Amino acid sequence: MWKWQIGSDMYSIKKYDIQEEADKIRFIHEQLTIMGEDLMVPIEPYPDPLIIQQPWIDSGRKVQFSNKEDRFKSISLLHQLHNSGRNIKWEKSSHFQEIDLIRKWKHRLEKWQQLEEFLHQKLGSSKTKEITQLAKNSINQLVPISRNRLTLLHGDVVHHNFVRDKNNKLYLIDFDLACLGPAEVELILWSHRVLPHYDYNLKVLIQDHPSLRRIDWNYLLFPNELMREWLYATTLSDLQLRMFLPKLKIFTDKALQRMPQLWDEVNP
Repeated sequence: MWKWQIGSDMYSIKKYDIQEEADKIRFIHEQLTIMGEDLMVPIEPYPDPLIIQQPWIDSGRKVQFSNKEDRFKSISLLHQLHNSGRNIKWEKSSHFQEIDLIRKWKHRLEKWQQLEEFLHQKLGSSKTKEITQLAKNSINQLVPISRNRLTLLHGDVVHHNFVRDKNNKLYLIDFDLACLGPAEVELILWSHRVLPHYDYNLKVLIQDHPSLRRIDWNYLLFPNELMREWLYATTLSDLQLRMFLPKLKIFTDKALQRMPQLWDEVNP
């Protein structure tokens, strides 16, 4: 992606290797625009079919899940996206694959186990085994989520995929991983992102966001964020790793301290 200036106007320019990928982004935008939804940054006309051009959103304050207002606004935006499935038959499009969260997490566990030498060295054998066992125990008790109501999912609800403009309006960006699935799947993944900011207190999370009452809370027991961050650490250079590890270890210790409480809340 590039930042492109034309006169006084700034744009983001993203070039795709495959036209089908750019076409998917255009299709999502076109369908949501027809329905009057304004949750995406508009797409500008561009002659190259491989390129998506959009106005550059240069907000002064980044979206952070540690901020209560940002949590409320981001989940509201996701609800808006998911509700589009009431009027748009996303499943009839050939642009999207359907997500299987259990299969995705089984694959993550397999990758985790393949990298145990690195994890034993940097994380320690005891904590590595503890996270491995948490993942196995969680997966073993998961029940597949009903596929009765498929809709469009953003696919990557990390905080930097929510941006705000100068008027404090929030938008979703980067729909490259957009897929089909039950809305519950994305609410689960969003909950994993914000749970650390609730000190892993499920009761407080649900009080703030009652819509999460309908999700299967057992899915919150999978150590998704821990595994994702440590797997990311394996891709870093030595210098990057030395800078990243101290914060990651603090995050890991806190999560492992709080996980037993979360298990008790979900399975009293």
